Amino acid sequence: MMCCQSCGVEAPTRYVEFYQNIGAVVIRFSKSIKGNLCRNCISKHFWPLTLTTFFVGWLGIVSLIITPFILLNNIIRFLLTRSLEAPSSQALARAVVPELTDDVFTKMMPFKDELIQRLSNHEPMEKVADDLSVRAGVTTAQVALYFEALVIVARTKK
Repeated sequence: MMCCQSCGVEAPTRYVEFYQNIGAVVIRFSKSIKGNLCRNCISKHFWPLTLTTFFVGWLGIVSLIITPFILLNNIIRFLLTRSLEAPSSQALARAVVPELTDDVFTKMMPFKDELIQRLSNHEPMEKVADDLSVRAGVTTAQVALYFEALVIVARTKK
């Protein structure tokens, strides 16, 4: 059993990648969630991303081509996770409160400059945290806590 990288609960997890596409005639907007997630979080992320893509993913030439593949990817990955056991009520009750431990600092150190750069470029924290959490092996909440700690340290040095 691992901790879900979305909610922090200790439960059976599976690595998934879900995508969303919104077509807008000449441009498109995309979003994704990737990581080791529990059954509850898989459902929580699958439905909004997939339904948004289904209803508004078709506008535009590129989107018209990409949307069926995104839908197929999401549906297949979702179906492959249905055998996963849902977190028990006991596990949910003792869900891990994200902590900023020495282990988290160690895992996040190689990503420090990238984290700062991406947030400086106005990338949404949710997207950055989702990406870096998978690569660093921590939760998205721990990425956010790590960044907050960096900000506090920077302020105290001034």
